[in-house]
Amino acid sequence: MKTQAWRQNTPRTTFRTSWWQKSGQCRRYANGRPEGSHNAPATVPSPTLPAGLISLGPLQAYGRMQKRSPYITQICTSATIFYLGDLISQTITAKPYEPLSGLRGLIIGAGLAVPGYTWFMWLARNFNYASWPRSLATKVLLQQMVFMPLVQTYFFSMQTFLSAGGLDEARRKIVDAVPVTWVNSWKVWPLVMGFTFTYVPMQYRSLFNALVGTCWQTYLSWVNQKMKAIEATKGDERASAALGARSVQQAA
Repeated sequence: MKTQAWRQNTPRTTFRTSWWQKSGQCRRYANGRPEGSHNAPATVPSPTLPAGLISLGPLQAYGRMQKRSPYITQICTSATIFYLGDLISQTITAKPYEPLSGLRGLIIGAGLAVPGYTWFMWLARNFNYASWPRSLATKVLLQQMVFMPLVQTYFFSMQTFLSAGGLDEARRKIVDAVPVTWVNSWKVWPLVMGFTFTYVPMQYRSLFNALVGTCWQTYLSWVNQKMKAIEATKGDERASAALGARSVQQAA
């Protein structure tokens, strides 16, 4: 009798909610997976690293730092990448070493660290369909079409501003350099990102990308120095033209 009275006085929504919470549909929405993807993984599946690599002391230390302080780890990693890229780029050129250029690389890399890390984590947690090729293609396409142009625009504009350049110079450098570097990025980063999302565990992805990013950053720094040389040549030509015009006016 008590059980029947309790059931009569209890709203039906209680039983409905309890049934829905126990269903696979509730669990699927709680995991953030798209509807219709019952077997979709939380992230694109990736195997663990071989035991021999995991047992390496530096790799273990990096993994612990990444878990304990991800933002600080990313700032240090990104700043190091940009500095090394600038250093290597200056080494392969005939010009003398410019310390301020390396300092600019440190600042630009540190500023990009947290947004870049947030972007990669967002990519890892989203677009995880039941079809692995579809998930991978979506992530790589978004990386190339959205993230890569923004990063290159940020890099060349910050290089200009930190070198005491103005908006016009930054705009010219972006127009001249970003399309070229973006096209060339298709030759490198789709393969790198595909390998990263497929084989590299989450806590080591930033480290793997850092190794590749050092070479890429060397290329960007080389392009930036090339653009600076072109801009300096154009500036000399404009100054010579202005001086010639004044000489003609004075002679007249």
